[in-house]
Amino acid sequence: MTKRLHQLLDNMTQQEQSEVEIFAAFVIARRNLQKASVLDNDISIQELMQLAESSGSFDWLDAEEEDVYSLEDGKAVQWSIKS
Repeated sequence: MTKRLHQLLDNMTQQEQSEVEIFAAFVIARRNLQKASVLDNDISIQELMQLAESSGSFDWLDAEEEDVYSLEDGKAVQWSIKS
């Protein structure tokens, strides 16, 4: 890693560093797809799912701090019946 890149990363917040990490994983995944000669405008659903999974873009969904709602939150819906 270059000295400049190291300085930039040191000056970022934890959230910004996480974004850079996710982007780096995407770049590597994209490179792997290019090597396999499958990167084109007609990427299959399976390949797209593999790219999304390997990039780590959705890892935040497993974070405990994202579980902010429970079954007890909110109120039951009251439906009005019109005759």
